[in-house]
Amino acid sequence: MNLKLKMISGAAMLVAAAAAQAGPFYMNIGTDYGNTGLAGGKVCATCTSMKEEFTFLYQSKTTIFDTANTAANAISAGDLLTTDAGLNVTGDLSKNQFNGFNPNETFGNNSNNGYGSANWLVTFKISGLAGQVTGVTGAGVPTFGYGPGLLELFVTTDGVNFNNFMDIKISGGGSTGVSTILMGDVDFTNVDAGFNNLVNSGEYSCGSSSGFYDIWANCGAGALKGIKIGFESSFDTNVLVSQFQYNAGTDSFSLTSNHDGSGTFNVPEPGTLALAGLALIGVATARRRKA
Repeated sequence: MNLKLKMISGAAMLVAAAAAQAGPFYMNIGTDYGNTGLAGGKVCATCTSMKEEFTFLYQSKTTIFDTANTAANAISAGDLLTTDAGLNVTGDLSKNQFNGFNPNETFGNNSNNGYGSANWLVTFKISGLAGQVTGVTGAGVPTFGYGPGLLELFVTTDGVNFNNFMDIKISGGGSTGVSTILMGDVDFTNVDAGFNNLVNSGEYSCGSSSGFYDIWANCGAGALKGIKIGFESSFDTNVLVSQFQYNAGTDSFSLTSNHDGSGTFNVPEPGTLALAGLALIGVATARRRKA
């Protein structure tokens, strides 16, 4: 690869990084639960105000298999793992939910439109997210890397019935040294009907709709070739190897723990998508010339 191609590739990566920045969003539950009308800055009578990120808490159960065998009965780099989270660990919504937004409602401003256990709530689950231990810090904290998986999001208005309104196709993630991140894209391929446009973009619309489903399904290069709506979450994983319970029968370690964190969405603006396309065309052209 010559210097020119390196520079073009670098530009494409910078464009991709810019496209991953968080974008404003709001939620439209379809009912006016909080304040009245547009009070508190609500985008519409049945909506929240504009938000920048959501906060969440959840329980997880992680099992680490002693596959590396670098030391007897010890967690070490190379060990494989699997993680369940949210409703797959416990149905206790007080421990598994979106528990707020930024900006959050304060004295009637930045309305959440009645969000909370009394009216409506968003929860989620992850089933069998596969990964690998990447190391153990000097403080005894194991660090992880995760591969592809699925995060399923649910909305409930009574705590009993749940609607899987949106999924996140997780592309991967891992430890940053400060927290753990998961990244992916919004997906509606196998979800329930009824609340698919619960989450709306605050800066992009598809025709007359800013709903994530409408954008995902219809706003790409042709019908049903939707724009990829990005997702990123960051959460604490401050657990120690000493907290894992060893299971002699399966030569594995397991731990159920509590976490909290925050997440963001991003809908690439059309101009950004065009720049990204030009950058990728430049990369392809340079490669053909080199060949």
